[in-house]
Amino acid sequence: MAASDIRPAGAPVPPPRRPLRCAVVGLGFGRCHARELARMDGAELVAVAELDPAGQGLDLADFSTSLGARGHRDGLRLIAEEELDAVVLAVPPRARGKLIRAAGDAGLALFLEKPFAADRRHAEALARLCSEYPASPVMLDFCLRHLPAVARLRELLAGPLGRPLVVNADLMLPRDDSPGWVGDPGDGNGVVNENTCHLFDTLGFLLGEPETVHAEGGAYRGGRLEDGIAVAIGYTGGAAAVLTGGSLGVRALRTPAALTVHAERGQARLTGRDHMFTALEWATAEHTEAVRESWQPLARGRIASAALRHFVRSVSAGTAPEPGVGDGIRAVGLAMAVRTSLETGRRVPLNRPGGTP
Repeated sequence: MAASDIRPAGAPVPPPRRPLRCAVVGLGFGRCHARELARMDGAELVAVAELDPAGQGLDLADFSTSLGARGHRDGLRLIAEEELDAVVLAVPPRARGKLIRAAGDAGLALFLEKPFAADRRHAEALARLCSEYPASPVMLDFCLRHLPAVARLRELLAGPLGRPLVVNADLMLPRDDSPGWVGDPGDGNGVVNENTCHLFDTLGFLLGEPETVHAEGGAYRGGRLEDGIAVAIGYTGGAAAVLTGGSLGVRALRTPAALTVHAERGQARLTGRDHMFTALEWATAEHTEAVRESWQPLARGRIASAALRHFVRSVSAGTAPEPGVGDGIRAVGLAMAVRTSLETGRRVPLNRPGGTP
């Protein structure tokens, strides 16, 4: 028993900490977040909202009842009427400004689906809005950095492997996998902004601040926006990464994910399927055999489970969850820098803070 658990005889037992009262607005992929919160220790799913349940193939009453939550058609009304501590906004970027303001006015913590914004200007506007509510912590759903395999790799880079030098990463969505709003330049603004942002954030988590971007690729399948990219990114301190991303994959391969790091004293490789890293192989120059570590694969719909646990625990403890608004701005900035590089054929410098060109 820890010393902190020992109470003087007759001392009152402190009341248990109340679960964090949560709601989810937007039940596309947000339905996965709702299910996760409904089963999570330390959280209570109070309510869910979806403007167009039929469009999501959802019976709102049945879905909300199955999770022990109340169902709403209007996210603003949900925020106004329910007793909450936090809200997940799983709605496209264009729809979230009013919801962020309502949540801030209510003093709620915010968990925002990616991408943070449609473009650089929109990101700056949303960041200003969030800054009006310093008492409302904001976390972005860049969930790959919270996967146990990625967290373990970061530990190794801070320890036996040493400083990362050169990285290669690949994450390619299946073609025709994204909802229509992703291809709207005023909303999702393309698969690179909406999904390759996961790699942008993971690389930043491992390597630090990006400084330059040079991209090749294009709209290979005839759309308006790029759907396949190969990008070189330079980082403060000299590390370099090459990543491939977009939506040129096929469903049969189940969205393989791979990331290899060559570091000062060794090498490591992350692999997995269904958009997640679940295996790690690593060694230093002194090893004669590689060390292999693995984690139980999760269903695709549970990809954000570790990120949501971090959010709930951080907000409950009064600490800032990560990643935050600055990381969201940085990812949008990188996506826009990729587009600029594709258009100009040039390397694009990034200005700190925020990683925007």
